Amino acid sequence: MVDSVVLSIDLEPNKDDTMDGVRNAMEWFDETVPRGTVFATHRIATEMPDLLAMLAESHEIGVHVHPREFGHDHDQLAEVSSDRQRELISKTRAEITDATGIEPISFRAGRHSASRETLRVLRDLGFAVDASVNVRYNEYLSADLTECSEPFEIDGLTEVPVTYGTLPIISTCGVRALAERPVTATAATLRADRWGCSGPTALARLVRQAEIFSFYMHPYDATSYHDLENGGETFRRRFEGVTDQLECIPIQIIILFLII
Repeated sequence: MVDSVVLSIDLEPNKDDTMDGVRNAMEWFDETVPRGTVFATHRIATEMPDLLAMLAESHEIGVHVHPREFGHDHDQLAEVSSDRQRELISKTRAEITDATGIEPISFRAGRHSASRETLRVLRDLGFAVDASVNVRYNEYLSADLTECSEPFEIDGLTEVPVTYGTLPIISTCGVRALAERPVTATAATLRADRWGCSGPTALARLVRQAEIFSFYMHPYDATSYHDLENGGETFRRRFEGVTDQLECIPIQIIILFLII
């Protein structure tokens, strides 16, 4: 049974690089989540510094890097040199610090594209936390790391993976359990209704399995800008249902989670 919750959001532009709806989605997130971790990109820090400053009043602000924002033709941070990774992470961190007055110590790579070299760069830069591990992204880290679902220590960092698990076959989610392995604590899961099992039902069953529940989303999940299944207002209602379900459990920012 879950006894700690970490809710985070990757604050970045829409999939087509516009900012439509991003501010409104983050204002809703701020109203809905008492405290969480907001991983912000360089564009957000430079184009919406006032929004970051507002969010920093209640939430931890972390660093989120998408190489495309710096002119790369791909978004795989792990595929650029360690010196370039250091540069992109440092530039993003500096802009966030300017906007909020607080130097971030938490990081998540865009598309979860982090390697052991990325972790060493983070450590050398003085970061304390990485949240890039996701079981569905195993191109750059070994299985013994990507298959972890609880926080662990590595290369001088505390790693906070995205929670995942399997659904019970003997349940209303039986068909989904056979077809979807594993299920991750993400907005994509919450939005998706599959084989007679709704997204909220799948996520509720995942909550029951975890001791530490780490869930993340993006602003575009909570807007109608993109034509996403159960996005916009429907997603907001679903997410609010999740937070209502978790209201008696401590919802923590990653820094506090580590201290506690």
